[in-house]
Amino acid sequence: MYETILVPTDGSPEVAEVADHALNVASLADATVHAVYVVEGGKARGAHPDDETVDEARESGEEAVGEIETLGEKRDVPVTTAVLEGNAAEAILDYAERVGVDMIVMGTHGRSGLDRFLVGSVAERVIRMSDVPVMTVRLTDGDRAVSDAETARTVARDVLKEDGYEVAEFPDDPYRETGTWIVRTETTDGSVFNVHIDADSADARLARIE
Repeated sequence: MYETILVPTDGSPEVAEVADHALNVASLADATVHAVYVVEGGKARGAHPDDETVDEARESGEEAVGEIETLGEKRDVPVTTAVLEGNAAEAILDYAERVGVDMIVMGTHGRSGLDRFLVGSVAERVIRMSDVPVMTVRLTDGDRAVSDAETARTVARDVLKEDGYEVAEFPDDPYRETGTWIVRTETTDGSVFNVHIDADSADARLARIE
């Protein structure tokens, strides 16, 4: 059923668990795994990052996809690697279409900043827009929960960035309800959002106030 399986990685240790699921399926189906890392920046984002920063990010990406390649070698599963540039969700979907993958395997959390592929918002976009099945691997270790106001602000900033907004300020302290953070945010274009963040999963949704 599956001949080509795509696994995005942000280089965080938790991706090994996601890759393990993908390699299990690939082993049973005699499929090839494609491991990709996206460097967010450059022309695809309309930005002009410092070349050294981009080079360092690409080196991190090569290391991240190389780790999955090594896991594949141990399992006798062929792994193709790629480091891409652009918006995370768009780059993942474009690669999937170009290569003709049959399934995408993603986690629902990433590194501590929650600012890379495995953020709920990115996975949600891929699931919503993908033409192929998306397997999500829920990583439930408690240290990934949003347990403090600063992490809530970080998640809010990253989710808004994914939608093309830059944060100007946080006019109020994040408000914690049972199981949910609400972060009031003003963006550089004058918009005001409440960002609702699940404290356990870090999944977030935007509610525009004005």
